[in-house]
Amino acid sequence: MLPVRLLISLTLLLFLAPVFAVERVVLQLNWKHQFQFAGYYAAIDKGYFRDAGFEVSLRELNEGNDPVVAVLGGEAEFGVAASELALHRAQGQPVVALAAIVQRSPLVLLVNRRKITSVDALNGSRIMLTPHETELFAYLRREGVTRYDAVPHSFDPKDLISGRIDALSAYITDEPYVLQAAGFPYLAFSPSAAGINFYGDTLFTTEEKVRAAPERIRAFRSAAIHGWKYAMEHPEEIADLILKKYSKRHERAHLLFEAKELKRLMQPDLVEIGLQSTSRWQQIALTYAELGMLPEKHSVAGLIFDTDERKLPVWFGYALAVGSLLIVVVASAAFYFARLNRRLTREMISRRVFERALSHSEERYRQLAEHSKDVIWTLDLATMRFTYVSPSVEAVRGFTPDEVINQTLAEAMTPASHAVVVATLEEHLSRLAAGDMSAQSAMTEIEQPHKNGGIVCSEVVASFLLDQEGKAFALLGIARDISERRRSEAELRSANDKLRKQLEEIEQLQVALQEQAIRDSLTGCFNRRYLDETLERELSRSRREGYPLSLLILDLDNFKQINDTYGHMAGDQCLIVLAETLRADIRHEDVLCRYGGEEFVVLMPRMPLAIAAERAELWRSKIAEIRVNFGNFELSFTASAGVSAYPDHGKMPDELTQAADQALYSAKNAGRNRVVVYSAN
Repeated sequence: MLPVRLLISLTLLLFLAPVFAVERVVLQLNWKHQFQFAGYYAAIDKGYFRDAGFEVSLRELNEGNDPVVAVLGGEAEFGVAASELALHRAQGQPVVALAAIVQRSPLVLLVNRRKITSVDALNGSRIMLTPHETELFAYLRREGVTRYDAVPHSFDPKDLISGRIDALSAYITDEPYVLQAAGFPYLAFSPSAAGINFYGDTLFTTEEKVRAAPERIRAFRSAAIHGWKYAMEHPEEIADLILKKYSKRHERAHLLFEAKELKRLMQPDLVEIGLQSTSRWQQIALTYAELGMLPEKHSVAGLIFDTDERKLPVWFGYALAVGSLLIVVVASAAFYFARLNRRLTREMISRRVFERALSHSEERYRQLAEHSKDVIWTLDLATMRFTYVSPSVEAVRGFTPDEVINQTLAEAMTPASHAVVVATLEEHLSRLAAGDMSAQSAMTEIEQPHKNGGIVCSEVVASFLLDQEGKAFALLGIARDISERRRSEAELRSANDKLRKQLEEIEQLQVALQEQAIRDSLTGCFNRRYLDETLERELSRSRREGYPLSLLILDLDNFKQINDTYGHMAGDQCLIVLAETLRADIRHEDVLCRYGGEEFVVLMPRMPLAIAAERAELWRSKIAEIRVNFGNFELSFTASAGVSAYPDHGKMPDELTQAADQALYSAKNAGRNRVVVYSAN
């Protein structure tokens, strides 16, 4: 007996073991361990991957390697790449995008703003790039930058600070922290400024793995997105986790800076994490094709993984079915009553003919009435009592025909409906008496009591029967139960209200996104992108209308000491107070922008240079009087400013900006806390 039990146990173990097996997989990252991959750390630490049946190993990317090549080569089951996935798919490589984690690409080119003020200036320069950053290659080609020396990437911002290179590719979420800490005056050129709106980090795998186990792929994707949601809600916890288990390459403040910038690009409160669209991937591929990186005829079919998650709400199917049924019912009713109304109109015009026909075929008429689902009735106008009610009334209202005949007109309907009916009768009788034959028929909707205590909604069509003198003596009517139609209409209205509210929410989100695109999230000032557009427009207007324009660039003195001594939160508070001080003292037509870091720009249309210099001096003195309470400390700071004007110092945006920047540089060199007006000498 024991061997038999042992055999059964081994058999069960053999069959059940795969059910409880945990699949070991490798996730190839596209860089070193940092907050850029926070969601995957959270999914591992919180057990989301293990609950989905995976034991995940995260592999850093070795310098010079490509994560797509690693996954296609079988070195990893999953990987993290960016919009170059569209390029690979269009070239016939079987990659499948599972989830677009970062909605806006963080890839930028960083330059020394004192040496390079526009993208065009990169022609003939030394640019540090990696081979798989196809988005930046497309950006340079679109901007006409074709003559440059591509330098192998060292991944060290110090090469830009030292001047060994003129530009380097970077993530806006990462390297700017190092440059800000060093007080380096940098500019960030983003491909989005040239209309290249690509996705950032995207989770992907191969077509072979999707075909083999689509449900397993969905489980992995769901666990990863769950991890990203947790990481975005608990950035400090994940920063500590990275330092403890993965890497100490970045300090905690650096990781939190990266978290803040990453959240701005992901917009998890506005856009579902992992959301991706076919049209946007096609637009990305089209951009590559326009720049000659893909043939004109290409396809990215199969690139997007079918998640089966973005289904229409359950109620939408029912609402659609009810709406379709309602349309059929309303159309049928309209057709039916149109025919019926035409028939009754013809019959009432020839009342005598109708009465003779009715008397000769009373039995036949009664048979038709008794088998109709609609309730046919007649009402004597002298007594206001029903003289005939068809048997179908019992199915509709629960009362027998005799019970209804014994009811008064008021008892046959609700008080509100009775008031409407009485008023309608009086109006039509008055019009008939005045010779208006169009008042011979009427249609209305009423509510009638059911024998069980409920309410039945009815649509009533009635016509007056006239005697030989043309006076109305009776009313012939047909009542149809429209309770179900009322319910369908109510459900459809409710569905429409929900859809309208959702559209309003979408419109509000679009307005918020448009505002965020031109605003600095910390200070609420306009950003550099908005300044570039506005400065060009205002200069054109100044040239056309012949009025002056002044530009002020203001930079806080020794601001790095505040950040280093009291922390970035103290520095952020100082920037907010500074912005409020300037905003309270500028004209309506002036444009206040945060140029970058602790640098601000004020564009002053129709402002002569002398007055602009006076205002700059006034702002400088007000800034020196600012006191910011931060904990137990009272912080203060000063500012230096450079002023330039059109047409004295330049006629193009770059010339005007460079002149103000050089004046600011002179103010710094002269001891700070002062205003300098640009002079060519």
